[in-house]
Amino acid sequence: MNRILLGIVAASLLACPLPVRCEVLDKIVAIVNDDIVTLREVEKYVAVEKKSRYSSMNEYVRNMALREKLNAFIENLLISQQARKLKVEVGDKEVEATVADIKKQNMITESELREQLKIEKIDYKDFLDGIRMNITRNRVLARAISHDFTIDDNTLKEYYDSHRGEFVQEEYEIQHIFVSVKRADGAERARAALGKLEDGRPFTEVAQEYSDEPTKGEVSSVKKEDLIPELREALGLLIPETYSHVVQTPYGYHILKLVETKKGEILAFEDVKEKIREAIFRKESEKQYKQYVGKLKAVSYIEVKI
Repeated sequence: MNRILLGIVAASLLACPLPVRCEVLDKIVAIVNDDIVTLREVEKYVAVEKKSRYSSMNEYVRNMALREKLNAFIENLLISQQARKLKVEVGDKEVEATVADIKKQNMITESELREQLKIEKIDYKDFLDGIRMNITRNRVLARAISHDFTIDDNTLKEYYDSHRGEFVQEEYEIQHIFVSVKRADGAERARAALGKLEDGRPFTEVAQEYSDEPTKGEVSSVKKEDLIPELREALGLLIPETYSHVVQTPYGYHILKLVETKKGEILAFEDVKEKIREAIFRKESEKQYKQYVGKLKAVSYIEVKI
């Protein structure tokens, strides 16, 4: 972050006489305590945050308004400032271990990771800094947020009874086109397959030509709870006999066609008990996080310039 050095700012103004038109290299969009925030930093933060987490929120983040991006950046900056006060430090080995986990989870090599970052125009050092920032943030929050609240069985049962619709068994009959992330031209190949579908080619025929999956577009059954979040979300938007856009996951590129949805019985309480506990715990943690960030904002000087 750029420190506020009034002397340097004044000197830079004096170095640029009024009659001369100065080139604006960047734009200050906020001041947070003794840090200034530039537009370039916010844009870099969004790109690095997206890749360091390998989240499924790419489209959402890409389409956020600048003010929303800036608000998320400011919250993160406040927590980073707290980390300095608390002397929270993250070593290189911890960052390297996280990178190793990312490669393992996404089934990619070091060279494939670097190539993907290059395509996304993200500097590798910025990527590592983003990971360090995430670990630092988590440590600060671990100190600030209390995890000692108890969730008894009565609370779990009350949640279950009032959210029964969430626990209905669903099974999808689907067809699937899958292009592996290991293909250098994976994104282009998936888009080409989608183009063929939009031209009216049968799904099975396109799958035979483009899919890396052994089933090659055959109809298969899959339980809703067994799907990874990205695919579950995509299928939730479909009606029978329609197909999705290209869905990117850590494994590659997917196009899904929904053939039929089958609804079953409500899952038993004992089968979903731990999922309910996790949901309540997550909700409480988010509540405490918002309260903590709210307190930081209340005692900080924040000036937004957009």
